[in-house]
Amino acid sequence: MAFNGYYMKIGNCNFTNPSPIKDGFKFAPKLVQVGDSKVLASGKLSTKVLPHDRSKIWVEFPPMTPQQFRTYWNALHSDSGGHGMYLRVQVYDDSTDSYITDTYYHTDFEYSPVNLGGQRMIKLESFELIGH
Repeated sequence: MAFNGYYMKIGNCNFTNPSPIKDGFKFAPKLVQVGDSKVLASGKLSTKVLPHDRSKIWVEFPPMTPQQFRTYWNALHSDSGGHGMYLRVQVYDDSTDSYITDTYYHTDFEYSPVNLGGQRMIKLESFELIGH
């Protein structure tokens, strides 16, 4: 499946209005999980790599209108495909030119009200989604 115009989708929300800021979207599809590491008497670092990997998504958006914010907020708190802090996320992987769907978890989301040019806007603070 080739690129369909969005990098991240949760439910019906494809997070394109607004899109992440420049350098505000990063995706690591295969992070190595280290179980233990130590320095041997020889000075060499020894690491025990676990047999599974994780993926991680970093996202940051520009300030958005209250309506845009509520659309994103509701998608990030949906239980359609997730429970509580877990979400089913479809993310585009440039290295394979395909979309990957997996369960990701998040911690708390934060936002700040801002006033830009006399218009009330909301800044959704940067956040991370961590895959199982």
